[in-house]
Amino acid sequence: MAASLVFALEALRMLIKAQDALVGAGASTASEVATYAGLTNAAMGRAGDAACRVMNVLTCFGITVSYLIFIAETMKVVVPALGVSAFGASPTTASMLGLVGPLMIALSWLREMSGVAVISAVGTASVAVGMAVTTATALSNPLQLGALPVANFAAFPGFFGTVAFLFFIHFTLFGIKEAMPQPDKFFGAAVKAFTGAAVIAGLFGVAGAAGFGTGVSSVVVTMLTGPSGIAVQLLLCLNLLSTYPIMAQSALRICENVLEGDKPGSIGAPQALAVRTAFTAGAIWTAANVPNFGVVLGYVGGVCCSILSLVLPAMILYLTQKKVKAEIVPLELARIGGVFVTGITCIVLSIVL
Repeated sequence: MAASLVFALEALRMLIKAQDALVGAGASTASEVATYAGLTNAAMGRAGDAACRVMNVLTCFGITVSYLIFIAETMKVVVPALGVSAFGASPTTASMLGLVGPLMIALSWLREMSGVAVISAVGTASVAVGMAVTTATALSNPLQLGALPVANFAAFPGFFGTVAFLFFIHFTLFGIKEAMPQPDKFFGAAVKAFTGAAVIAGLFGVAGAAGFGTGVSSVVVTMLTGPSGIAVQLLLCLNLLSTYPIMAQSALRICENVLEGDKPGSIGAPQALAVRTAFTAGAIWTAANVPNFGVVLGYVGGVCCSILSLVLPAMILYLTQKKVKAEIVPLELARIGGVFVTGITCIVLSIVL
């Protein structure tokens, strides 16, 4: 996790530096490189832009599937506990997806992010409360220190993908930067947020492993029981629902752009809503046929997120420096190479092991 934190922040620094270099040299306007796809296009040309868009859509699609599986698995526990019998004593994943699917589709129709601050606050608050209650519950059990995970290289795909899912989210950050009153303070804010998340997630993982033991569920909140457990599970479902429009927005707009062709903004509301419905409905169908939440996170994080957040940022900065004819000092070149090689290695290990 510590290594992922360091490399994630280094890759983010590279993206911001590439933005500044292109704008400073007059090679692009600020609006042209205000998005991840725009920056990739400016640095790598149409081929790079196309690759970025494909990986962006695949990544967001995989994360959407992960969201749906998490919510469905959680609702399988919550619905019977609430006394709802319409789905039987043991609801299936498919039935819970049918319950939450229409709401996810409706959320995908949100095309304006004017309320992003409120949505983010709701998500952050629900996660904070959920993690606090889960940690307290875990620590109230007899601690099993022997259950704490140790180094196991063969298990790389199982743990790395989940960690990458937490930190390798660079393609979603451009909109947040642009929405800040002082965008120049974005990187400092990102460092604090990423570091804080790493510390909290690390402590949460240790508490969960020691408190729940080796039989802990991949959806850890399903280990909670009683009214407080139900409340936490509903809060975390609320978090995913509230952040879905933000997470998927870049992919949904890319899909809309396919229909627009060379006429940006030409797509009408009915066509846009149809595209967004198809994207989310496809994720719902996939979630109904993927039984393991951890497997989805592993591949999405280990492969797709690594490409977007390690491999491409290194390539973008290198090609940007060449494009604006800026000198690349040996130390910077070594950092670019280190991030690029690390990204390729993570991808290979995620697939091979």
